[in-house]
Amino acid sequence: MAGPFDDSGDAERICIAFFLVTISDFFLHTPAPRGIICPFGTSLRRGVPFFPPGIPLNTERIDTMSASREKKQRQTVAPSDKNSKAYSEQAAYKRKVRTYTAIGVVVAILVAALITWNSGFFQRRATAATIGDTKVSVSELGYYYYNIRYMYAYYYRAVDPNTPDNEQMYDEEEGKTYRDFFLESALSQAQNDKALYDAAVEAGYSKSDIQEDLDERIDSTKSAAKTSAVSYKAYIQSMYGQYITPSVYEDLEARSLLATKYYNDVYTDTKESFTETDLEDYYNEHKDDADTFKYSYLYFKADEVEETDDEGNTLSNDEISKLKEEAMAAAKTKADEALAAYQEGTDVAKLISETSPSNSADHTTVVGASSLSSIYKDKLLELEKDQGAVVENTDAGYYVVIFHDRYQDKTTPATIRDILIKAETTTDEDGNTVAPTQEAWDAAKAKAEEVMAKWEESDKTAEAFGKLAEEYSASSTASNGGVTTGVKSGTLNDDRNSWLFEEERATGDVTMVQHQDNPSSTSAYFGYHITYFQEWEEESWKQTVRSALTTDAMTDWSDELLGSDTYATALADGAKYFGY
Repeated sequence: MAGPFDDSGDAERICIAFFLVTISDFFLHTPAPRGIICPFGTSLRRGVPFFPPGIPLNTERIDTMSASREKKQRQTVAPSDKNSKAYSEQAAYKRKVRTYTAIGVVVAILVAALITWNSGFFQRRATAATIGDTKVSVSELGYYYYNIRYMYAYYYRAVDPNTPDNEQMYDEEEGKTYRDFFLESALSQAQNDKALYDAAVEAGYSKSDIQEDLDERIDSTKSAAKTSAVSYKAYIQSMYGQYITPSVYEDLEARSLLATKYYNDVYTDTKESFTETDLEDYYNEHKDDADTFKYSYLYFKADEVEETDDEGNTLSNDEISKLKEEAMAAAKTKADEALAAYQEGTDVAKLISETSPSNSADHTTVVGASSLSSIYKDKLLELEKDQGAVVENTDAGYYVVIFHDRYQDKTTPATIRDILIKAETTTDEDGNTVAPTQEAWDAAKAKAEEVMAKWEESDKTAEAFGKLAEEYSASSTASNGGVTTGVKSGTLNDDRNSWLFEEERATGDVTMVQHQDNPSSTSAYFGYHITYFQEWEEESWKQTVRSALTTDAMTDWSDELLGSDTYATALADGAKYFGY
């Protein structure tokens, strides 16, 4: 598949060379009759007769005469043989000039057309799709198509970037290729952006509302191009296809940012519009979706069955089926024994330790029954508190599921801001993390105290803490001002947890605690947390219900916005430039 940086200049250079050689050959080797001015005579003095080699120069004086006298003389004096030959030569030369000039013009036009075609001038302007009455160019649709393709190629690793998209299947049963999928998704995103952008403009939004974000995004892209040692144009073409231009890219970025801002504002306004009564009514009608479920499970997977005997001979289907039945029976025996032990009083944690199931969870929680595995959901919902049951996972193994509780979660999570100052660690010869030395701990503590001093010197607002987090925190939340929402009791696995959930906790409180971890953990880290308490949130069940109501309302709003013919979509001929 051709890449965005393919050099197609060879054809152009060949055509140009052919043109120059043809014209040069003609004017260098075709003698002109005496007195003819070279039409391409850029190397001659203006107006000087052109006398090709081989024709003797008449050095005799040429008498001047009036136009009428010359005309009369031509009329009365019959041309000599010599003059007739000169006139014939002159006429033939003129015919050659016209012929070769015409050929040169045609070649020049063809060369210009080829250069223009290879530049993508026509392709990028071709109509790839329509959204209502609006035409979407190849350049514009490419912005969405290649953005999606890049994600699937380099993040999800679902497609081979070096193989044409139309040769890679997205859905074998439907016969849908990744080209079909990317085009469908790209057009859907383009439709969504256009509808939201139009609505934003109608609501009074303008480019100035997102100018700062737009400038930051463009600067970031230019910086990435510089880091990659390529031009800005080449970089965006590597990301969004060979037909994108900087102006189209920047225009679509602006439209996307404005559309996103408008959508987020509508979402926030919608979410805040629901009253306490709205929340109560929805909860009473959708308890299965809003309740929190607490349960445990142990999964006993059936052993894999070898399809050959000890001598390498392939077993018959009946023999294989019998072995699978025996493996499933053994898994069920383990599950039955585990359930019996639980019913006799063994707690879940000890049960997991003693039976070594393939997978397990002890008193885990989920919000909404839809979050439960479909394998055992129905059975789990039938059980009474702390009852258990064995459930088959068809031809694969058996679950022991234990229902503990379901309830309306009235806990109030917290919103905090956090700054993490990490202590430097090392690794041993096996690559395992080694806890920080005392020197490393001292350095981290000194840095944390330095940040605390800056906090004390600030106006002690959430925004001030956020700026410190952006500058000093090693946490992934740094770019968001250190904000973490929905923090429940037990979420923080250090001394911050007990501090945070003390009854007297108030907005603006700050603490600094040391964090130590188990070096063997893959997520282990060491250092100091500086934590700012921002606010108590709405009760958990209300957040769940509010989110569900908002999602339903926004879905209806989006369907209404996109449902009219104004935003009906269709692919056009220019779509042929994608995926091959």
